[in-house]
Amino acid sequence: MNPIPPDRCRFFLSYAKSAPGTSPGNRDTDIWVRNCFDDLSTAVARQLGADPATVGFVDDLLAPGATSKATIAEQLGRAEVFVPLYSPGYFLKSWPMRERAVFLERLGRAFPDRPTLARSHVVPVLWLPVTDRAQAAEASAALPIGAGIPEYAENGLRALGRLSAYRHLYDRVIGRIAHRIVEVTGRRWLPASRTVPFDEVPVPDLPTGETPFVVAVSTGRGATATWQPYRGTPDVPLAEFAATRAEQQGLAVRIVDRADEMKVLDGSPAMILVDPWQPAGAAGLDVFRGHLHRWVTPVLVADRDDPRYERSGADLLAGAEARLSELGAARVYRALDVEQLARLMPSVVSEARRHFIRRANVQQPEGPARPRLGINDPTQRRGFEKSDDE
Repeated sequence: MNPIPPDRCRFFLSYAKSAPGTSPGNRDTDIWVRNCFDDLSTAVARQLGADPATVGFVDDLLAPGATSKATIAEQLGRAEVFVPLYSPGYFLKSWPMRERAVFLERLGRAFPDRPTLARSHVVPVLWLPVTDRAQAAEASAALPIGAGIPEYAENGLRALGRLSAYRHLYDRVIGRIAHRIVEVTGRRWLPASRTVPFDEVPVPDLPTGETPFVVAVSTGRGATATWQPYRGTPDVPLAEFAATRAEQQGLAVRIVDRADEMKVLDGSPAMILVDPWQPAGAAGLDVFRGHLHRWVTPVLVADRDDPRYERSGADLLAGAEARLSELGAARVYRALDVEQLARLMPSVVSEARRHFIRRANVQQPEGPARPRLGINDPTQRRGFEKSDDE
């Protein structure tokens, strides 16, 4: 019998990331998820007499360069209890649904023919109210943890944590979740095991049809699959790192790197990752001629710790930025380390999507205009000003 490791991961917190806002003032709401994770970790650790930093996992704990699907799958293979924060966005985004599917597949292997035991290792929480009939049926599994607290069922845990008048109810629900985690993991240890590859786990069909967000790469070497300009990080090629960040925020993503693919920029919001050291220099950026629309945002990528940067980096970046501006770029960002790129991603994606949506709204279809129902009803004007996790 294998000994139980002292550094057990008691729970994995899964949630639907807030998609980058499409209005400049949009506030990142994922901070409330991190607050919930910290509070839950503290409550679990208190009951175990353990260090709060060791009892749970949420992807916000990863270093900026460590967002690969393999890393997330590894953590899903260590955790003993899966805690999904159910919201309308949770059921509409492939990333959290894939996390759940990976964990459920692992439980199926760990407890064959014992579905009740397997289900005990999943503790769903109502994060935001779910009104869609199909989603609500599944989200009802999150209601028992808030039994006797009607405010939880009506508003979800996030609202209880945000409003001081309901803080005592929030603490009560957090305490119940912690108790359930400790009870389940104390009754039966779920050994760590390898999970199936993240992309190979089937998930239910999700609503699609949205225009994909494009990550275009300009290295001049045809080396997109191996390009890692930042020394030591990220743990995946840079294009995949950027694509994964966008996918985690609920966006369909496409990576392009060939000259004949750049026409896709004409019909999709996009960011361009530019290597200023590409062999063709600034002239290599001419591949983007005619494609640098307002919804296409270039990012110059350079490692400030690279010896070449100290010698000629500033000049190369200035030359590339000038060339991109000449070709029509409205704004050019610079990312001199992976942390800076990670911080830029939400703004870059938000800006590109905002301008693309604005462009789509002003293009009128040919033919007679069709009547639009509900346009004068304020309740129908959800638009994009709210977080996409709602």
